[in-house]
Amino acid sequence: MQLNINNTHPPTRRGPHMVEYGVPISNSFANLRDEFVATDDHDVDNDNDFISTMPPSKPPKTTEMSRPSETNDVFPDHLCSVSTPSDVPPKLPDTPSIFVQRRPVAVIVGDSIPRYLVGRRLSRRYRVVNHCIPGMTLQKLITFMPILIRDDNPSIVIVHCGTNNVLTHSTQKILDLFSQLDYNIKALVPGVQVAFSGLVGNRICPQTDILICHINACIQRFCEDHNSSFIDNCNIPLSYLSRDGIHLNRWGIKQLAMNFISYLRFRPILEDQIGNFQMESHPNSVRTC
Repeated sequence: MQLNINNTHPPTRRGPHMVEYGVPISNSFANLRDEFVATDDHDVDNDNDFISTMPPSKPPKTTEMSRPSETNDVFPDHLCSVSTPSDVPPKLPDTPSIFVQRRPVAVIVGDSIPRYLVGRRLSRRYRVVNHCIPGMTLQKLITFMPILIRDDNPSIVIVHCGTNNVLTHSTQKILDLFSQLDYNIKALVPGVQVAFSGLVGNRICPQTDILICHINACIQRFCEDHNSSFIDNCNIPLSYLSRDGIHLNRWGIKQLAMNFISYLRFRPILEDQIGNFQMESHPNSVRTC
C-alpha cells in the first residue's frame, strides 16, 4: 500500500521565507506597511527605513493653558509673563492730601557723653537727632559742624563738648573755642537757638572736678552774654559716673536725658524758627501729634 505523504508533511522552507499556518512570515507586517508607508515604492525589506517612518507611540500631552518649555531656543524665564485680570491690583481712588507742618528739628552734637540718648524719647514737640561722636574735641567740632547740621536745618542745636579739652587747654582757650563754635553755628543756620550743656564731673581727680565746675560757671556767663542757652548738669552727682570716672552710667544717662527733656519741653517755638522746617504731605488718615 502506498501512503500519501503530501498532507502529513511538516512545514518546510519554501525559498527564503518560512510558512506557518498558511501565512508567510514576510507578509506579517504587510498591513502595517500599507498604513505607515506613504509611497508605493518603499522597500519593505529595509527595516531601518520602516522604523524611521513610524510616528511616536504616544504624542506629547499639551494643554491650552500649559506654557511651552522652549520656543525657538527661548527659555521660559526669558518669556514675558502675561498677567490675568485677577493679578492686576485694583486701583484705589485718589485720596486728597493735607499738609501738616513737620516738627522743628533739634540736633545734639558733641562727644561720647550723650551718645546713648535716644532722640525720639526726648521730645514730642521736636524731632531730636543725635550726632555725637566719641573723642570729639572743640576744634574738631568746629570743623565738622557744617557736615553735622547741613541736612537737618535745625531750630535748636545742643552742644555737649569740652571734656577732652579740659586737661589740654586753659580756661580762656576753652572759652574762645566756645565763642567760635557759637558764632559758626549761628552763621550756618540763621535764627537757630544754641544751647551749651554743662560738663559732667570727674570722679578720679578732685582737682579736675573743681576745674570743670569753674569752666561750667564761665560757660554759663558766656551764654548769658551771647543770647545762648545753658543746660545745667550740676544735678548729676559723681556716683552717676561709670568706673572710668568720666563717662556716665545708666543713672547718669537717665539724669542727663531728663535735663535735655526739661529744656526742650519748656523751650517755646519762636516765630522766626518756623522757616527752619518745611511742609510735609500726608494722607487724611495720618495721625498728627
